[in-house]
Amino acid sequence: MRDPMDTTPTTAATSPNPVTEPTMARRSLPRVGGPLAPVIDLFSSVRFGIVLLALLFLYMSVGSAGIIYPVHPNVFHPDAWVHAQFRQWRPFEMTEFEWFHWWPFDLLMGLLSANIIITTIRRIPFKAVNYGVWMIHTGIIVLVVGSVIYFGKKVEGEAPVIRRAVVVSIKDAAGAVVARERVIAVPGARAQLGTGADPYLIEVADIDPSWELLSGADKGKRAYSVTLTVNRGDQRFMRQVVAGYPEYTEDLVLTDDPQQPVKRARKVNPDGNPIIDGALAVDLEYEGQEWFYLRNDLAKAWALYVRTPGDGPWTMRPIEGMPLYNDHIASRDEVFNGEATPIDPIDLAVPAVDPNDPFQDVDFRVTGFLRYALDRSKWMAGNERDPFNPVVILEVAQAAAAGAAGAQADRYQLQALDPERSMADGGILRAQVIKDEAELARASSIPSLRVSVPSIGFDGVLPINPPAAGAPVATTPIGAADSGWSYRVVAVQDRLTIGDVTADVAIVEITSPERTWRRWAFSNPSMTRDLPPEDQGQQQPLPPDPSITMVYEPAEEGALLTVLIGPGPNQLRLASSIGAMRSAPQPIEVGKPFALPSGLTITLLDYLPNAVAVTKPFIVPPEERQRDARELFSRALVAGPGGGAQWLDYHPYVFDRRADALRRHPFEPTVVDLGGGRKAEILFSRQRKPMPTAVALDDFILATHIGGYTGEASTIRDYTSMLRFDDGAGWSQPVPCSVNAPVEHDGWWFFQAQWDPPDQARFEGDRASRGLNYTVLGVANREGVVIQLLGCVISVLGMCYAFYVKPIIKRRHREAALALAARLRAEGKLSPAAVAALDAKGGA
Repeated sequence: MRDPMDTTPTTAATSPNPVTEPTMARRSLPRVGGPLAPVIDLFSSVRFGIVLLALLFLYMSVGSAGIIYPVHPNVFHPDAWVHAQFRQWRPFEMTEFEWFHWWPFDLLMGLLSANIIITTIRRIPFKAVNYGVWMIHTGIIVLVVGSVIYFGKKVEGEAPVIRRAVVVSIKDAAGAVVARERVIAVPGARAQLGTGADPYLIEVADIDPSWELLSGADKGKRAYSVTLTVNRGDQRFMRQVVAGYPEYTEDLVLTDDPQQPVKRARKVNPDGNPIIDGALAVDLEYEGQEWFYLRNDLAKAWALYVRTPGDGPWTMRPIEGMPLYNDHIASRDEVFNGEATPIDPIDLAVPAVDPNDPFQDVDFRVTGFLRYALDRSKWMAGNERDPFNPVVILEVAQAAAAGAAGAQADRYQLQALDPERSMADGGILRAQVIKDEAELARASSIPSLRVSVPSIGFDGVLPINPPAAGAPVATTPIGAADSGWSYRVVAVQDRLTIGDVTADVAIVEITSPERTWRRWAFSNPSMTRDLPPEDQGQQQPLPPDPSITMVYEPAEEGALLTVLIGPGPNQLRLASSIGAMRSAPQPIEVGKPFALPSGLTITLLDYLPNAVAVTKPFIVPPEERQRDARELFSRALVAGPGGGAQWLDYHPYVFDRRADALRRHPFEPTVVDLGGGRKAEILFSRQRKPMPTAVALDDFILATHIGGYTGEASTIRDYTSMLRFDDGAGWSQPVPCSVNAPVEHDGWWFFQAQWDPPDQARFEGDRASRGLNYTVLGVANREGVVIQLLGCVISVLGMCYAFYVKPIIKRRHREAALALAARLRAEGKLSPAAVAALDAKGGA
């Protein structure tokens, strides 16, 4: 029996009397014949669509959120579960962008789209009550099409943009430029102009991004200021240049007067000229960026850059198939700590693809990759042909106190021939090479006497061994026991003050075959004096007896423990100035602990007489890595046709010269031998693409919370880069670009990605920076976004129609049907069955 509320049309064949014989029949699917019938029926199945949606949900969840799996049988313990990104595992090595471009995802989306289209056409009649469903499904299909366009053409990268370039020129008397150099405006950037004995040596000394103008009509305004140091022969001065205000360029003369180390040139020049050297011209110009670098975390875009050695342009070679997340080595000897790293080699050819590549016939190969590694140097045992370079590896352990968990041990590596690396812990521990036994007393931190007695042919060093407490001072023979010469140390005094002089002295009683007397033997031989015996009554010091010369050599300060190497290459002794062990060095052997006072134990773990320094990557454990480091610490093992492979550090950006390198960004090209006398410079980085238009940084504005920037990111409210674009006719007006307000230009979008924070000098000779000297912009296209938005709008309108318009239409249809049924009932045209059906539904 047909429901009178059902508005599905029926034909005369199925219901010859629709009024008196209503039926409950449903609308059947149009029948399709031929071999495609099963496929069409499958794609018309709602259940099939639900299965596809479930598979898509699982695929997307695994790709975005990762998976959680147990690693311990006790699944109720919180540490028994581990989270991992499934797509980053070795068989896949995919970024999130690549995961959602993989063929399984494309296949699922294609099947779902086909299911929606076919089901909609076959199952949902195109009439007013169903317009909302059609609009929703149409919007989904349009959204899928827009997404295919968007992600298929998606390009995103980063572009570092320097704020200014310093252009230095030398002009002749006629004003013609005879030399010109351009460097980026960052503290520490250097340039040299001119030839001959007195070239100009120029360095960017300081940059003030907010210099306050103190004179003229612009007083009180703030501008970008660059200060240079200029050296030419004996002439030294500083020049300050203000961006946008060339009239305020001024030189500052450096003087040797500590009261006034700097003088303004206008006060030094008789004519009040603010410029010392008129032949030197300095200008600040915009430094347009013409390249942007693709992001590896979007889609892997590794590249190798090559050029002939020098400062010429680089040629890019893409590296196809390079991993991103997992380490790949062919041998554990390639790294220091590769025990936990699987042997999983790669061999990727990197051929020339650019016609301008200078090495068209050379293919480089990438045979290894490390995601996060640092270079470490380690001493390895050399062979007999290697030069003598002794290295000792020690372990000093402190016995655990009563009730403590265990002993505390520290390891030390000492290179005896290096003045700095031969000591540890501020010089308390030291390794030293001695050439002969004569140096033993000095090197072992034992005070000694250098004695010479020509009459018996003795010339040597005699140690001073302090006696144990309460023991008498012993007499020691000089030379042979029957020589008749002996000595006895009465007292030792280091750093004795005599008038205005501080000296070290040993009071020694000397016995010769003829007599006995005392001598004050100083470390300075000119101060040495003899004292006659007390029974002679003369106490006035006398010149030293020339029959014996004696010089006091005090113990060397600083080292409590000294490993003495020599005179033989494998002769090792330990000299200690701790407690009673101060008197004599003791032999020490590899692997045998040596007990020291105060519960200390020293063990010689290894001794390398011909040590060779080996530098290899050290794989940083995952728990010690910086979370946001991305690929900054990656390494690639690259081999050329003429030699062995070399580990190359990753460079985020490629610079033509060291002078162009941004602060905190490396520039370390590697020279490789190609054989046949040819060499190449190579650099490991990422692919770059030309910018749609050159962009320059006019200003950088850092908005902070109350209190200013303290070094913490939480104190920053917003970053804004004032950008200018080169439109062919010159630079455009400044356009603000901030974190939440990107800028569109020529179909490309620019947004704030990184900035240049202030920092201190990082190494000797470096200069501190106030920051704000460059910005890093994100660069991306957005093709297909309009189509995506259109699909979303259509779907939303369809939802509104389905939730708000469709109920109204259905209510009106119901009311019309009930009115018709009431009229037919009143006219007696309804069968008893139809009347019973209406009564059951509450009809009139």
